[in-house]
Amino acid sequence: MDIAGEYRLALGRQDAWRALMDPEVLRRCIPGCEELEQIEADRYRARVRLVIGPVKATFHVDLKIVEANPPQSYRLEGDGRAGPIGFGQGYADVKLSESGDSTVLSYSSDFQVGGRLAQLGSRLVLVATRKIADDFFSRLAADLDGKAERVVPERTSAELNRYSWVVIGVVVTLAALLLWWLFGAQAAGS
Repeated sequence: MDIAGEYRLALGRQDAWRALMDPEVLRRCIPGCEELEQIEADRYRARVRLVIGPVKATFHVDLKIVEANPPQSYRLEGDGRAGPIGFGQGYADVKLSESGDSTVLSYSSDFQVGGRLAQLGSRLVLVATRKIADDFFSRLAADLDGKAERVVPERTSAELNRYSWVVIGVVVTLAALLLWWLFGAQAAGS
């Protein structure tokens, strides 16, 4: 389940980095976070209450920062357990790049679930985990800069061309089915 996004922040990269390392900022921004404790400089333990579809669960989560390259990037890895409900594992690659007077925070994350959570269906789990990741990063961006803007990537001409062919293919298929139904049904009725 690949999830990604970008936010433009009106603050310097060093300030954004300090906030990303601050356990209080993380606690405020993690959806459903009831408790977050810093165990070591790069390790945290949290208790997070989440609702994923019809399932409500409290996860006991271990978080660690790996591949830190201050103030440019790090990977935040997490492993959460919710007893018989199941477990979740994932990571978020976070990058900070300077862009004029602002900083662009970009992230790419991947999550996996198991146990009863996995039985909910991949589509429901994908929607829920995407929402959790988006909520975290939008809260983080708002916490760092109340006027933060989500950066919406522009589609390339190759993407637009591929999209156009898909739409044309769907329209042609629907037209063929409609013609078959109109004329095939009349011919069969004759």
